[in-house]
Amino acid sequence: MLRSALVKRLIARPPVTAQYNSIRLMSDKKVEQIEETTVRKTPLALPASTGADDVTKVDVNTSFKLDELGPVVVNENGTISRIDNWHEMSDIEKSNVNRILLKRNKQRLERLKGEREAAGQDS
Repeated sequence: MLRSALVKRLIARPPVTAQYNSIRLMSDKKVEQIEETTVRKTPLALPASTGADDVTKVDVNTSFKLDELGPVVVNENGTISRIDNWHEMSDIEKSNVNRILLKRNKQRLERLKGEREAAGQDS
């Protein structure tokens, strides 16, 4: 009786290879779908220019300000960055940030120059 129950359980259970094959087929289909969507994608086009008035020609030695990007921030380690939300600030906020950054950048640059000179003398 025990043997017949064991045989019935083995017959009722699908073989492991069948489960593996169905998993493999599903993954193959997904790979095909991914490949199809990748192949069908076209690269994004650049926006059309509106005319020759938008073009700014710059010589190699010419310098100009990028005021709309905001002031440069000198970080503690000497790297530089810009303020992300500069374009969202009001005029009062911009003037306050400029005032604070001028002082802080000057202090940081002096400290970094002093550290560099001290490191040069130690060598």
